[in-house]
Amino acid sequence: MREPYLQTGFIRLCWQKLFHLMVLNGLFLLCSAGVLTIPAALTALSRGCQALLLEEPHPFRSFFRIFRESLLGALPLGLLFPLAPAALGYGCLFYVQNAAERPLFTACAVFCLLWCCLLFFCACFAYGMYARVRLSPWAAVKNSFVLLFRGYALGWLLAALLLAAAEGAMLPYTLPWLVLLGASLPCFAAARGTVPVLEHLIIREELV
Repeated sequence: MREPYLQTGFIRLCWQKLFHLMVLNGLFLLCSAGVLTIPAALTALSRGCQALLLEEPHPFRSFFRIFRESLLGALPLGLLFPLAPAALGYGCLFYVQNAAERPLFTACAVFCLLWCCLLFFCACFAYGMYARVRLSPWAAVKNSFVLLFRGYALGWLLAALLLAAAEGAMLPYTLPWLVLLGASLPCFAAARGTVPVLEHLIIREELV
């Protein structure tokens, strides 16, 4: 039997869960205020979005529980995202600005951009996996590279990336949107792609 979220269009699903997504976004922003707590907040947000997709009760309780449990453990994931993509993004910007003087910099900019995208995709899997399965952060990162091309996850991860990129590119006009759904909606789109893969290849195998 197919899960209910697989039978519902994503836009309709977002509309049905709109209030929950807004609350989760607010909780994420609140819990990210400590900067070092951002990895734990991302882990908790991933778990909250998974709970919404799977129609689990008390998604906000799941958020706070995972946030509390991963405060220290999720810190290494912060190296994967957001620190590494931020560094690559800065490098990409530098190479683009100086590409006219050195043509080789264009290739370097493309290289940085591709790696930035790859790390974003892997981070979606890694945070989602770490939120649901008892494993180390490094195991979650390693498994994320393996699971990346399983199923139809990549299309959903690309949609999440484009949504996040559009939010950033249109600042400051998107600031009200960022406060309401800026983090939770891309995370929800990413969860739509990663949850079926994790449920099929990770969660059910653990239960067996």
